[in-house]
Amino acid sequence: MELSETLPKDYEERMVSASVDCAGGKGDGDACHAVGEFFSVIRKDYAAARETYGKNCEARKHGASCFALGRLLLGGRGGAADEARGERAFAAGCDRGHAPACHHLGVLAFKRKDDAAALAHLEKACDGGDAASCYVLGGYFLRPGAAKQPAKAREFLEIACDDGHAPACHNLAVMMKNGDVGVPRDAKLFDKYAARTRELVAAAGAARGVRVA
Repeated sequence: MELSETLPKDYEERMVSASVDCAGGKGDGDACHAVGEFFSVIRKDYAAARETYGKNCEARKHGASCFALGRLLLGGRGGAADEARGERAFAAGCDRGHAPACHHLGVLAFKRKDDAAALAHLEKACDGGDAASCYVLGGYFLRPGAAKQPAKAREFLEIACDDGHAPACHNLAVMMKNGDVGVPRDAKLFDKYAARTRELVAAAGAARGVRVA
């Protein structure tokens, strides 16, 4: 079944009407972001989505729209790919407290080998509730070399695991089983994190209709 078939019959009519308001400077940020989602997800009109997200990001300071715009710019959807503009859009979203935008800024900073900027962006994203960022930070501080800080890695992995991030729980289980500098072995915690990993993996499989042994 197509997604559009599950939507209310008047949904498209309402979105088209709202798009006119948003283009004319009316409408609030959340409503205009919903219009952008309509163009992007339902109509697959990425050019219209870019325009809608762009105006909502700039005029209404809507963090989620800045993030969505950045993704379209990086992916070259609705126009030419533009990493510089995409990164600026992510920065605008991050400044407005949108954690996934901060996460993407961190990933881009790692790509250009700017670890200091990457860590700052990822920590902001982690503080904002982005479990994937906490997980990436945990992995960073487990890397061999000068950056390795197992105790700090554990802190970030615990945040991610508590938020339901299965790979973070798995890494914690491994850490509790083997121990590391400043992190002693702990059989009870190993059992706890191993069980949590299995629970999350099973739940994810069930959500996708996959049978987990």
